Amino acid sequence: GEGLSPSIAVSGDMLFVAAADADVRWGAHVFQQNALRAWSNLESLELGTAPDGGEPEWNYEALIGVLQPPLRTVASDGDRVLVASIGEFGGAVVYERSFDSGSWIERARFERSEPEPYDGFGVSLGISGDVAIVGAPQHGRSGAAYVFSRDRLSGDWREAALIAAPSPFPNSGFGTAVAIDGEVVLIGHPGTSESRGIVVEFTWDDTRETWMEQDRIAPRMREVGDRFGSSFAFRENEMLVGAPGTDEGRGGIHRFVRNRRGDVWQAVEIFSVQGGEPGFALGSSVAIGPDVAVAGAPGADGGMGRVAIFSRPANGRWGVEGEWLSLSSELPIITGGEVLCTDGQAGQFECNEVDLLAFLPLTELGLTAGSRALAGGVTDVWGWTDPETSREYALVGRIGGASMVDVTDPSRPVYVGLLAVEDGTAQDIKVYADHAFFIGADSTGMPVFDLRRLRGVSAFPVTLTADARYDGIASAHNLVIDTQSGFAFPVGASGGGDTCGGGLHMVDIRNPTTPTFAGCYTDTEGLVWAGRTHDAQCVEYTGPDDDFQGRQICFASNETALRIVDVTDKDDPVPIAAATYPGMAYIHQGWLTEDQRYYYMNDELDELTGLAQRTRTLVWDVAELDDPVLVAEHFGSTTATDHNLYIKGDRMYQANYQAGLGILDISNPESPEEIGFFDTTPYGENPSTLAGAWTAYPFFESGTLIVSSTQEGLFLLRPAGC
Repeated sequence: GEGLSPSIAVSGDMLFVAAADADVRWGAHVFQQNALRAWSNLESLELGTAPDGGEPEWNYEALIGVLQPPLRTVASDGDRVLVASIGEFGGAVVYERSFDSGSWIERARFERSEPEPYDGFGVSLGISGDVAIVGAPQHGRSGAAYVFSRDRLSGDWREAALIAAPSPFPNSGFGTAVAIDGEVVLIGHPGTSESRGIVVEFTWDDTRETWMEQDRIAPRMREVGDRFGSSFAFRENEMLVGAPGTDEGRGGIHRFVRNRRGDVWQAVEIFSVQGGEPGFALGSSVAIGPDVAVAGAPGADGGMGRVAIFSRPANGRWGVEGEWLSLSSELPIITGGEVLCTDGQAGQFECNEVDLLAFLPLTELGLTAGSRALAGGVTDVWGWTDPETSREYALVGRIGGASMVDVTDPSRPVYVGLLAVEDGTAQDIKVYADHAFFIGADSTGMPVFDLRRLRGVSAFPVTLTADARYDGIASAHNLVIDTQSGFAFPVGASGGGDTCGGGLHMVDIRNPTTPTFAGCYTDTEGLVWAGRTHDAQCVEYTGPDDDFQGRQICFASNETALRIVDVTDKDDPVPIAAATYPGMAYIHQGWLTEDQRYYYMNDELDELTGLAQRTRTLVWDVAELDDPVLVAEHFGSTTATDHNLYIKGDRMYQANYQAGLGILDISNPESPEEIGFFDTTPYGENPSTLAGAWTAYPFFESGTLIVSSTQEGLFLLRPAGC
């Protein structure tokens, strides 16, 4: 649950991992390795101050702070640790280890002479003894690096030099990578010379008392776009330099050694790895040790990334041909027989009163290994039952469309193909009149697929293209369909078409293959922007409020309020009520009980922000639509973030990201009780993150429950008693 940044430093048996908490309280977490090679967390280095307990201002900027907290970077030379926070102006702090207590103590906060907003101060760091260097690759448009030194008498740190880019090309990234060793400083300049790139060496001149350029380091052959100098690492008299743009972005690693005089770096050889592809960007990061070197390729495998390993055997010669190390996180397929939940476990999955019928990992859903689609994982899941054959199908959202899985025999699910959309994503899926509809990012629009076409298919898997596409929107975040009336409501629309301000964009789909715009409702509530609806449920109202019988009512999760609105007249929708509650962070989604008396709601960010200490579900009495009343809050047993929930009968089925599926007995609506769960992420704790179980679909007549889990795949489950 602690945020981490992609920056680590190792010194002896100490490991420093940069933090990424939204409050920017912590700079780095310190771990130590014992004699058994196990790591234990010793302490955390405090960068800011603890929240004062007051009510923080909650707005879009605060939301971004939670979802994209400021990154931190870390460097160490053993005796000292340097931590930077990358933000508007950035900052850097030096810590030293106490000889008495062994704990790390803050010694200085760097102050620089020419701070500029968003100049990337802290993107790169280095420290060696009494000298530290901090890169600012957007400073002055071309980039710069600050050198700080410690006065040995007073112990004070001060700015010793501001080293500007030697070739002032705009956006050339001088300071993207930095390193220091005693009186030698290396600074990467990957964007210079049409992004061919160089590394510039500076040395300390005692006479002039300043840092002087000593050498410009480059390979024998450079090409436009190589971005040589994006990363480097040196040890004693050898250095590795990354050029991630080389060879159409496949990337490469250049090895240099110092000449005998020690004043010139000479190019020796180029490290490479078989199987690299355009966009892998090998050399985006590098590290070197006595007999092993590693290089990062963050673009590999659709963005999941790989590491290349290079080794040096006893003869002292590096093997320039490396090996790929990719950590496969895919769980094994489980089919052919159910796995009962016994003593809290169904195989490797924690559970209670929920059995595992089958599991299909991502590659069994048609997502190709190494692809961007695989890296993106899966999103929503919905179901369709063929009214002629009674076959049940799961429709699983992903980049490129929706994967179709025949789940009629739930212990032997079969991947039958793809509902394909070019350059789009199935972010949210619904079914109406035997047609699948979905929306997504970019220019997905709203594709429509006649699912009855599956009856005529004899060879699987098959790829089906859309029978129609509604282009009144470009992208949207969620899709709502009132299956009784035949109207669809894409919400959170942006990027093209009539977005309706991100509110309810109403579409007549009674003839599914000729969807027609019907109207707009734009609210005043919203967090990302005013008027944005995140999700909704729209129904033909048959609930207890006589004033609205037979009307079409939408219960809209508008981020900052629950909005109830009458959309019967598409030309003149009428808001009925708005409601909020203490500890509100982000009103995400909800669902009505079958008698339409109660509305169960989830708040996606209250756990992440600390406003709720455990998974919270809110219960509203909506007997009077113009006066919704919060009557209960249910708190789960973990801190996991809650996502989509749906209700069937007297059960509520909720996808709770890292905690997986949760089932609540709501026979007493104002006192719900958890009666079952199934954890789809068998990795230990269940922190507040936005990955894991996305949707649980409970509406199959067979009782089979299907759950999509973002980086795992599709689970077929059976609650006890079904």
